[in-house]
Amino acid sequence: MTTKVRKRTINPGLMKIGIWNIRGLYDKEKLLQEELKKGNVDIAVIPETKKKLKGSQELDEYILLYSGVPANKRAAAGIAIMIKVKFKKRMHSYMFVTERILQLRYKLQRGYLTLLAVYAPEKGKTEQTEEFYETL
Repeated sequence: MTTKVRKRTINPGLMKIGIWNIRGLYDKEKLLQEELKKGNVDIAVIPETKKKLKGSQELDEYILLYSGVPANKRAAAGIAIMIKVKFKKRMHSYMFVTERILQLRYKLQRGYLTLLAVYAPEKGKTEQTEEFYETL
């Protein structure tokens, strides 16, 4: 009697999406990229970056999209998305809403995936919280 061994394959259509609060992104981009690579994460939302300005940065294996406070303000809040470079052609658009909200629109085989990266204000900041939820 023979037994067949069934080979397990990973579905190539699946994506690994995660979130990681690193409490400040300053000079940690390369380290973060290595950790995401180890975990085989395709897209990661990074809240509390404390990064200033808005923009994108292409690293070795990931693209970093970030939205932060203006240059003349103290670094606080901030939100970012890291997406593997191999998915660059599938990125339809992205929008910097505020320093706490970032939107990525990603092309799927059929349709789109809209990913909202958000970082809500801390408890007790009533005015900021109300403004945040109105914008969201």
